[in-house]
Amino acid sequence: MISWVWMIILSIGWMLLVYLTVVFLLIHDKKNKIGLGAIVLTFMAMIIPVIIFVFTNIMCWVNEANETAYWVIMAVMSGVFIGGPILYGIGSILYRLIRYSPKRMAVYARKKVGSFHAFRKRRTNHRAHEDNHEAEKNYIEEQLWIAQKKLGILYRVRSRNGKDRLVRAIMDVNQKEISEIIGWEYRTILAEKFKAKTDILVSFCDGKNTLVYLHWPKKSFTPEELMEEDRKKLALAKRFRNITMTGRLIYIFMCIERYLVSMYPDRDWIPVASRMWNRTKETERWSEGTPGDLLREIVPERIMRFYRYGYGYEKLNSMVFDKQLSLEDYTLLRGLYEGISKGDPNEEINQLVGLPEKLIYMVNLRNYAFDFSDQRTIEAILTAEDILIKNGIELPEYASVEGFSYERTSDEMPDEYRNVFFGFGVDADELSILLNGANAPGLRD
Repeated sequence: MISWVWMIILSIGWMLLVYLTVVFLLIHDKKNKIGLGAIVLTFMAMIIPVIIFVFTNIMCWVNEANETAYWVIMAVMSGVFIGGPILYGIGSILYRLIRYSPKRMAVYARKKVGSFHAFRKRRTNHRAHEDNHEAEKNYIEEQLWIAQKKLGILYRVRSRNGKDRLVRAIMDVNQKEISEIIGWEYRTILAEKFKAKTDILVSFCDGKNTLVYLHWPKKSFTPEELMEEDRKKLALAKRFRNITMTGRLIYIFMCIERYLVSMYPDRDWIPVASRMWNRTKETERWSEGTPGDLLREIVPERIMRFYRYGYGYEKLNSMVFDKQLSLEDYTLLRGLYEGISKGDPNEEINQLVGLPEKLIYMVNLRNYAFDFSDQRTIEAILTAEDILIKNGIELPEYASVEGFSYERTSDEMPDEYRNVFFGFGVDADELSILLNGANAPGLRD
């Protein structure tokens, strides 16, 4: 006959075995790889307590153990089932916090990615040469990603100070590895839907900077925390908040006209102006890619790039304009851009005049998503204004587009509200300085 004392001893002994198994799992492998022995012990730690639990119940019933012995054994076995996983979890967390301390994790991530020289060489084998420190940016982002993946939930539950220590340790390693880095700092920037996030601004000895993806969401922020470009973007978003998408497109048209008239006053830009302003009169949705798209025709890159490489009208018309561009229009537009543009997409005139086509294409790509359209139009306006300011050209009056407004009660709008949001079918020719024969005096300082 087995006494209840021996059953308690047996239960306590097994509980100690479970705990020792947990400790073994934590320290058995410095490379953090689970071996066959660990798997077997883990299985035993999970299954055998169940067997012991059932066995104890049977022994209590067969031997008619007293009630005290029964509840003592139940308490001990409950400790095995409850205390074991809790101890394992706490031990695992403490072990990871020690083993994956910021400095250790920074060294681990650096070893995983390898040297920067090897990383850059490996990347250039598969893609074109990267400038503006794109390789450095990706090298650091790879290390941050590895650290986050390795830490898992321990990274997500860390405080901001805890994450900061990890990032600083990684950046300290990188500053020693990449001699071109002279410093870095956190920068709050605008993300989708004009929500703020924190990234890393890395500075290099050649005076260039690059933003490294970190993405710590900011629940609240002040405009002063934002980078200069994002401060401008936020101010524009507030100013144009209740202006329709077509109204914003009209503002960009006004910027383009002022640029063309100021920079190249000896050319007749009415063909470009008429194509732009006719676009706003469409009562249907914007639909990039329709045959003979008016905005595509005015982009210098579309006209001059093929011409620069020796392709004639027929090939250009077939490949770019779906055979909808007449020879007369082609000759006219090519003559306008002759000597001004070589069809390089990085040219200033291409960046500005190509904004409407690119904007409409992106908006259509997202099926007229409100938040996406809202943000992209603001970014396009900022680009247009920056080009004008750079060349000392006076910006259009904001008051001229205030009439293209709608009542915005929420950032989340139902689908049936789209036509109001976009404001299709607008005749705004009176705002054109070209179609109205204005000389636009004083546009350039």
